[in-house]
Amino acid sequence: MKWKKFKKERISLNYTVMLLPHSEKKPIHFKTPVWTFGLFFLMILTLTGACLFFAGSRLQLKEVQEEKAQLEKEWEELAIGKQQADAENEMLRQEREIQEQELKNLEQEARNAIKELEELVEREAQIREELGLQQVPESEEAEPESMSRLSETNGIETAELFGKARAASLDFEAILSEEARNFQSIQFELGYLQASLTEKTSRYDSYLETIEAKKAAEAAEKERRARLRDMIVNNALSYIGNAYVYGGNDPNTGVDCSGFTRYILSHTAGVYLNRTAAAQSSQGRAVSAENARPGDLVFYSSGGSINHVAIYIGNGQVVHASNERVGITKSNMYYRTPAKIVNVLGD
Repeated sequence: MKWKKFKKERISLNYTVMLLPHSEKKPIHFKTPVWTFGLFFLMILTLTGACLFFAGSRLQLKEVQEEKAQLEKEWEELAIGKQQADAENEMLRQEREIQEQELKNLEQEARNAIKELEELVEREAQIREELGLQQVPESEEAEPESMSRLSETNGIETAELFGKARAASLDFEAILSEEARNFQSIQFELGYLQASLTEKTSRYDSYLETIEAKKAAEAAEKERRARLRDMIVNNALSYIGNAYVYGGNDPNTGVDCSGFTRYILSHTAGVYLNRTAAAQSSQGRAVSAENARPGDLVFYSSGGSINHVAIYIGNGQVVHASNERVGITKSNMYYRTPAKIVNVLGD
Protein backbone atom coordinates (compact mmCIF):
# COMPACT_ATOMS: atom_id res chain seq x y z
CA MET A 1 0.00 0.00 0.00
CA LYS A 2 2.74 2.38 0.77
CA TRP A 3 4.46 1.85 -2.63
CA LYS A 4 1.29 2.30 -4.54
CA LYS A 5 0.54 5.40 -2.57
CA PHE A 6 4.07 6.76 -3.09
CA LYS A 7 3.94 5.92 -6.76
CA LYS A 8 0.62 7.60 -7.05
CA GLU A 9 1.57 10.67 -5.10
CA ARG A 10 5.32 11.12 -5.92
CA ILE A 11 6.13 9.48 -9.23
CA SER A 12 3.01 10.48 -11.10
CA LEU A 13 2.34 14.17 -11.45
CA ASN A 14 -0.79 15.76 -12.68
CA TYR A 15 -0.65 18.37 -15.40
CA THR A 16 -3.40 20.43 -16.85
CA VAL A 17 -2.97 21.69 -20.37
CA MET A 18 -5.43 24.05 -21.70
CA LEU A 19 -5.29 23.54 -25.40
CA LEU A 20 -7.98 26.12 -26.05
CA PRO A 21 -7.66 28.67 -23.29
CA HIS A 22 -10.20 31.07 -24.78
CA SER A 23 -12.62 28.36 -25.69
CA GLU A 24 -15.70 27.64 -23.68
CA LYS A 25 -14.96 23.95 -23.93
CA LYS A 26 -13.69 22.00 -20.97
CA PRO A 27 -9.89 22.04 -20.58
CA ILE A 28 -7.98 18.82 -21.16
CA HIS A 29 -6.28 17.28 -18.14
CA PHE A 30 -3.67 14.51 -18.33
CA LYS A 31 -1.09 12.90 -16.04
CA THR A 32 2.51 11.93 -16.87
CA PRO A 33 5.19 10.16 -14.82
CA VAL A 34 8.29 12.07 -13.62
CA TRP A 35 10.70 9.94 -15.68
CA THR A 36 8.72 10.71 -18.82
CA PHE A 37 9.12 14.40 -18.06
CA GLY A 38 12.84 13.90 -17.43
CA LEU A 39 13.24 11.93 -20.64
CA PHE A 40 11.44 14.62 -22.54
CA PHE A 41 13.66 17.29 -20.97
CA LEU A 42 16.76 15.24 -21.82
CA MET A 43 15.57 14.87 -25.40
CA ILE A 44 15.06 18.62 -25.66
CA LEU A 45 18.51 19.23 -24.16
CA THR A 46 20.08 16.69 -26.55
CA LEU A 47 18.32 18.18 -29.51
CA THR A 48 19.44 21.66 -28.48
CA GLY A 49 23.05 20.46 -28.11
CA ALA A 50 22.90 18.75 -31.45
CA CYS A 51 21.58 21.88 -33.07
CA LEU A 52 24.31 23.94 -31.45
CA PHE A 53 26.92 21.37 -32.54
CA PHE A 54 25.74 21.28 -36.11
CA ALA A 55 25.51 25.05 -36.18
CA GLY A 56 29.13 25.33 -34.96
CA SER A 57 30.27 22.66 -37.40
CA ARG A 58 28.56 24.46 -40.22
CA LEU A 59 30.28 27.67 -39.25
CA GLN A 60 33.66 25.94 -39.16
CA LEU A 61 32.92 24.26 -42.49
CA LYS A 62 32.12 27.64 -43.97
CA GLU A 63 35.41 29.04 -42.69
CA VAL A 64 37.26 26.02 -44.10
CA GLN A 65 35.55 26.50 -47.44
CA GLU A 66 36.53 30.17 -47.44
CA GLU A 67 40.13 29.23 -46.62
CA LYS A 68 40.03 26.59 -49.35
CA ALA A 69 38.73 29.14 -51.86
CA GLN A 70 41.49 31.56 -50.80
CA LEU A 71 44.11 28.86 -51.16
CA GLU A 72 42.77 27.91 -54.58
CA LYS A 73 42.89 31.55 -55.64
CA GLU A 74 46.47 31.87 -54.40
CA TRP A 75 47.35 28.59 -56.17
CA GLU A 76 45.92 29.94 -59.44
CA GLU A 77 47.94 33.14 -59.02
CA LEU A 78 51.06 31.06 -58.36
CA ALA A 79 50.32 28.91 -61.43
CA ILE A 80 49.92 32.04 -63.57
CA GLY A 81 53.15 33.43 -62.13
CA LYS A 82 54.87 30.12 -62.87
CA GLN A 83 53.63 30.17 -66.46
CA GLN A 84 54.89 33.72 -66.89
CA ALA A 85 58.23 32.77 -65.37
CA ASP A 86 58.44 29.73 -67.66
CA ALA A 87 57.61 31.91 -70.65
CA GLU A 88 60.30 34.43 -69.66
CA ASN A 89 62.81 31.62 -69.12
CA GLU A 90 61.94 30.21 -72.55
CA MET A 91 62.42 33.62 -74.15
CA LEU A 92 65.74 34.04 -72.38
CA ARG A 93 66.77 30.56 -73.48
CA GLN A 94 65.86 31.33 -77.07
CA GLU A 95 67.73 34.63 -76.89
CA ARG A 96 70.75 32.81 -75.52
CA GLU A 97 70.58 30.22 -78.32
CA ILE A 98 70.27 33.01 -80.91
CA GLN A 99 73.24 34.79 -79.30
CA GLU A 100 75.29 31.61 -79.32
CA GLN A 101 74.35 30.93 -82.95
CA GLU A 102 75.34 34.46 -83.93
CA LEU A 103 78.65 34.00 -82.17
CA LYS A 104 79.21 30.69 -83.98
CA ASN A 105 78.31 32.31 -87.31
CA LEU A 106 80.69 35.18 -86.69
CA GLU A 107 83.41 32.78 -85.67
CA GLN A 108 82.81 30.75 -88.85
CA GLU A 109 82.88 33.93 -90.93
CA ALA A 110 86.16 34.84 -89.27
CA ARG A 111 87.58 31.40 -90.11
CA ASN A 112 86.35 31.74 -93.70
CA ALA A 113 87.87 35.19 -93.97
CA ILE A 114 91.19 33.86 -92.67
CA LYS A 115 91.04 30.97 -95.14
CA GLU A 116 90.35 33.39 -97.99
CA LEU A 117 93.24 35.56 -96.85
CA GLU A 118 95.54 32.54 -96.79
CA GLU A 119 94.39 31.56 -100.28
CA LEU A 120 94.92 35.12 -101.48
CA VAL A 121 98.40 35.19 -99.97
CA GLU A 122 99.22 31.86 -101.61
CA ARG A 123 97.80 33.10 -104.91
CA GLU A 124 99.76 36.33 -104.49
CA ALA A 125 102.98 34.34 -104.06
CA GLN A 126 102.18 32.35 -107.21
CA ILE A 127 101.45 35.54 -109.13
CA ARG A 128 104.68 37.12 -107.92
CA GLU A 129 106.57 33.99 -108.95
CA GLU A 130 104.94 34.05 -112.38
CA LEU A 131 105.68 37.76 -112.81
CA GLY A 132 109.18 37.42 -111.40
CA LEU A 133 108.48 39.99 -108.68
CA GLN A 134 110.27 40.17 -105.33
CA GLN A 135 108.87 38.24 -102.41
CA VAL A 136 106.46 39.87 -100.00
CA PRO A 137 108.18 41.03 -96.78
CA GLU A 138 108.06 38.55 -93.99
CA SER A 139 106.00 40.94 -91.89
CA GLU A 140 103.24 40.89 -94.53
CA GLU A 141 103.50 37.13 -94.97
CA ALA A 142 103.22 36.65 -91.25
CA GLU A 143 100.09 38.76 -91.10
CA PRO A 144 97.61 35.96 -91.96
CA GLU A 145 99.40 33.63 -89.55
CA SER A 146 99.08 36.17 -86.75
CA MET A 147 95.44 36.69 -87.59
CA SER A 148 95.03 32.91 -87.60
CA ARG A 149 96.51 32.73 -84.12
CA LEU A 150 94.23 35.58 -83.11
CA SER A 151 91.23 33.67 -84.45
CA GLU A 152 92.32 30.48 -82.70
CA THR A 153 92.77 32.38 -79.43
CA ASN A 154 89.38 34.00 -79.86
CA GLY A 155 87.88 30.57 -80.59
CA ILE A 156 89.34 29.24 -77.31
CA GLU A 157 87.93 32.22 -75.42
CA THR A 158 84.55 31.64 -77.05
CA ALA A 159 84.58 27.97 -76.01
CA GLU A 160 85.48 28.95 -72.42
CA LEU A 161 82.71 31.54 -72.47
CA PHE A 162 80.15 28.96 -73.52
CA GLY A 163 81.36 26.64 -70.75
CA LYS A 164 80.93 29.41 -68.19
CA ALA A 165 77.49 30.19 -69.59
CA ARG A 166 76.36 26.61 -69.07
CA ALA A 167 77.86 26.44 -65.57
CA ALA A 168 76.33 29.77 -64.50
CA SER A 169 72.94 29.51 -66.21
CA LEU A 170 71.21 30.93 -63.10
CA ASP A 171 73.00 34.24 -63.58
CA PHE A 172 71.76 34.69 -67.15
CA GLU A 173 72.10 38.48 -67.28
CA ALA A 174 75.81 38.26 -66.51
CA ILE A 175 76.19 35.62 -69.23
CA LEU A 176 74.46 37.80 -71.82
CA SER A 177 76.68 40.72 -70.87
CA GLU A 178 79.80 38.60 -71.29
CA GLU A 179 78.55 37.20 -74.58
CA ALA A 180 77.79 40.72 -75.82
CA ARG A 181 81.34 41.81 -75.05
CA ASN A 182 82.69 38.76 -76.84
CA PHE A 183 80.31 39.45 -79.73
CA GLN A 184 81.69 42.99 -80.03
CA SER A 185 85.22 41.60 -79.96
CA ILE A 186 84.45 39.17 -82.77
CA GLN A 187 82.75 41.95 -84.73
CA PHE A 188 85.87 44.11 -84.36
CA GLU A 189 88.07 41.23 -85.48
CA LEU A 190 85.76 40.44 -88.39
CA GLY A 191 85.88 44.08 -89.49
CA TYR A 192 89.66 43.97 -89.40
CA LEU A 193 89.70 40.75 -91.40
CA GLN A 194 87.28 42.15 -93.93
CA ALA A 195 89.43 45.25 -94.35
CA SER A 196 92.48 43.05 -94.84
CA LEU A 197 90.55 40.89 -97.27
CA THR A 198 89.52 43.99 -99.24
CA GLU A 199 93.14 45.12 -99.39
CA LYS A 200 94.33 41.67 -100.48
CA THR A 201 91.52 41.49 -103.04
CA SER A 202 92.46 44.85 -104.55
CA ARG A 203 96.08 43.76 -104.68
CA TYR A 204 95.02 40.47 -106.25
CA ASP A 205 92.94 42.36 -108.82
CA SER A 206 95.94 44.49 -109.76
CA TYR A 207 98.05 41.37 -110.13
CA LEU A 208 95.27 39.77 -112.16
CA GLU A 209 95.24 42.79 -114.46
CA THR A 210 99.00 42.47 -114.84
CA ILE A 211 98.63 38.78 -115.66
CA GLU A 212 95.89 39.52 -118.18
CA ALA A 213 98.08 42.18 -119.76
CA LYS A 214 100.97 39.73 -119.83
CA LYS A 215 98.77 37.06 -121.38
CA ALA A 216 97.51 39.57 -123.95
CA ALA A 217 101.11 40.54 -124.74
CA GLU A 218 102.07 36.87 -125.04
CA ALA A 219 99.08 36.25 -127.31
CA ALA A 220 100.04 39.24 -129.43
CA GLU A 221 103.64 38.02 -129.57
CA LYS A 222 102.43 34.54 -130.49
CA GLU A 223 100.27 35.99 -133.24
CA ARG A 224 103.19 38.12 -134.44
CA ARG A 225 105.47 35.09 -134.60
CA ALA A 226 102.75 33.12 -136.42
CA ARG A 227 102.50 35.93 -138.97
CA LEU A 228 106.30 35.98 -139.17
CA ARG A 229 106.37 32.26 -139.99
CA ASP A 230 103.68 32.80 -142.63
CA MET A 231 105.78 35.60 -144.09
CA ILE A 232 108.84 33.29 -144.20
CA VAL A 233 106.80 30.63 -146.00
CA ASN A 234 105.26 33.10 -148.47
CA ASN A 235 108.63 34.72 -149.13
CA ALA A 236 110.26 31.33 -149.74
CA LEU A 237 107.43 30.23 -152.05
CA SER A 238 107.80 33.41 -154.08
CA TYR A 239 111.23 32.26 -155.32
CA ILE A 240 110.15 28.84 -156.64
CA GLY A 241 111.55 28.29 -160.14
CA ASN A 242 114.57 30.54 -159.69
CA ALA A 243 118.02 29.19 -160.49
CA TYR A 244 120.33 27.15 -158.34
CA VAL A 245 123.93 28.43 -158.24
CA TYR A 246 126.51 26.76 -156.07
CA GLY A 247 127.90 29.34 -153.58
CA GLY A 248 125.20 31.85 -154.54
CA ASN A 249 123.66 34.14 -151.92
CA ASP A 250 120.75 35.85 -153.74
CA PRO A 251 117.72 33.86 -154.92
CA ASN A 252 117.01 36.54 -157.52
CA THR A 253 120.28 35.78 -159.37
CA GLY A 254 121.02 32.24 -158.19
CA VAL A 255 121.55 30.59 -154.81
CA ASP A 256 122.44 27.25 -153.23
CA CYS A 257 120.54 25.55 -150.38
CA SER A 258 122.24 27.23 -147.38
CA GLY A 259 122.43 30.58 -149.20
CA PHE A 260 118.67 30.34 -149.82
CA THR A 261 117.80 29.67 -146.14
CA ARG A 262 120.27 32.34 -145.00
CA TYR A 263 118.74 34.94 -147.36
CA ILE A 264 115.11 34.17 -146.48
CA LEU A 265 115.62 34.14 -142.66
CA SER A 266 117.74 37.29 -142.60
CA HIS A 267 115.55 39.38 -144.93
CA THR A 268 112.21 38.21 -143.46
CA ALA A 269 112.86 37.57 -139.76
CA GLY A 270 116.20 39.28 -139.14
CA VAL A 271 117.81 35.98 -138.10
CA TYR A 272 121.52 35.56 -138.84
CA LEU A 273 122.57 32.10 -140.10
CA ASN A 274 125.96 30.64 -140.80
CA ARG A 275 126.95 30.13 -144.44
CA THR A 276 126.99 26.35 -144.82
CA ALA A 277 124.25 23.80 -144.11
CA ALA A 278 126.47 21.93 -141.62
CA ALA A 279 127.16 25.16 -139.71
CA GLN A 280 123.48 26.16 -139.73
CA SER A 281 122.50 22.77 -138.23
CA SER A 282 124.34 23.70 -135.03
CA GLN A 283 122.22 26.84 -134.53
CA GLY A 284 118.80 27.10 -132.90
CA ARG A 285 116.89 24.40 -131.04
CA ALA A 286 116.28 20.90 -132.35
CA VAL A 287 112.60 19.79 -132.57
CA SER A 288 110.88 16.57 -133.56
CA ALA A 289 109.10 16.09 -136.86
CA GLU A 290 105.75 16.08 -135.02
CA ASN A 291 106.51 19.50 -133.49
CA ALA A 292 107.93 21.08 -136.65
CA ARG A 293 106.32 24.40 -137.63
CA PRO A 294 106.44 26.47 -140.82
CA GLY A 295 109.72 28.41 -140.90
CA ASP A 296 111.83 25.69 -139.25
CA LEU A 297 114.87 24.31 -141.08
CA VAL A 298 115.04 20.67 -142.21
CA PHE A 299 118.55 19.22 -142.66
CA TYR A 300 119.59 16.16 -144.70
CA SER A 301 122.82 14.18 -144.58
CA SER A 302 124.91 11.88 -146.70
CA GLY A 303 127.50 9.57 -145.24
CA GLY A 304 126.81 10.94 -141.73
CA SER A 305 127.54 14.59 -142.68
CA ILE A 306 124.94 17.39 -143.11
CA ASN A 307 125.03 18.43 -146.80
CA HIS A 308 121.59 19.97 -147.52
CA VAL A 309 119.00 22.28 -145.85
CA ALA A 310 115.38 23.25 -146.66
CA ILE A 311 112.62 25.46 -145.18
CA TYR A 312 109.60 23.63 -143.77
CA ILE A 313 106.32 25.21 -144.96
CA GLY A 314 103.80 22.87 -143.25
CA ASN A 315 101.72 19.85 -144.30
CA GLY A 316 104.90 17.79 -144.74
CA GLN A 317 106.29 20.10 -147.44
CA VAL A 318 109.60 21.99 -147.79
CA VAL A 319 111.00 24.69 -150.08
CA HIS A 320 114.68 24.46 -151.00
CA ALA A 321 117.31 25.19 -153.62
CA SER A 322 117.62 21.62 -154.83
CA ASN A 323 120.19 21.45 -157.69
CA GLU A 324 121.20 23.11 -160.96
CA ARG A 325 118.68 21.06 -162.94
CA VAL A 326 115.60 21.77 -160.70
CA GLY A 327 116.51 25.08 -159.04
CA ILE A 328 114.37 26.39 -156.17
CA THR A 329 111.42 24.01 -155.73
CA LYS A 330 108.81 22.59 -153.33
CA SER A 331 109.17 18.94 -152.25
CA ASN A 332 107.84 16.43 -149.77
CA MET A 333 109.81 16.68 -146.55
CA TYR A 334 110.53 12.96 -146.73
CA TYR A 335 111.85 12.92 -150.28
CA ARG A 336 115.00 12.19 -148.33
CA THR A 337 115.22 11.07 -144.74
CA PRO A 338 115.53 14.20 -142.52
CA ALA A 339 118.65 14.11 -140.31
CA LYS A 340 117.62 17.05 -138.10
CA ILE A 341 114.92 19.71 -137.74
CA VAL A 342 115.85 23.02 -136.09
CA ASN A 343 113.83 26.01 -134.79
CA VAL A 344 116.00 29.11 -135.34
CA LEU A 345 113.28 31.68 -134.50
CA GLY A 346 113.58 31.16 -130.73
CA ASP A 347 109.86 30.68 -129.96
